[in-house]
Amino acid sequence: MTRLKKKRSDANRIEWGETAPRRSEKLADPTSYESRKRRSLDNRKKQKSVYEKQLEKEEREARLKAQQPQGGRLAEKIRRLNREKNAAEMADAKADSDASVEPAGDDQQDAKD
Repeated sequence: MTRLKKKRSDANRIEWGETAPRRSEKLADPTSYESRKRRSLDNRKKQKSVYEKQLEKEEREARLKAQQPQGGRLAEKIRRLNREKNAAEMADAKADSDASVEPAGDDQQDAKD
């Protein structure tokens, strides 16, 4: 079995007549290949200056700061529980440090008596 070679079809072939249109005429037609190519070259992505990049970065950071925290009820519940846990740990740490300071003070008073 042999594969047949692809043949170029004449379906998209354009008959110009005696002479082909000049480039300026092609550019005047908005649907022509030349005008579409020119438009895409004009619209292609250009490198931004350092100043523009810095402005975009600052705008992005400002948007992120203004944005509400992500999450729903479960996330809020977890945050609340974490805050309560941290508050309890801070209270325990403070109580431990107070307890360790007080006996040392009592020993010094007993030594004076």
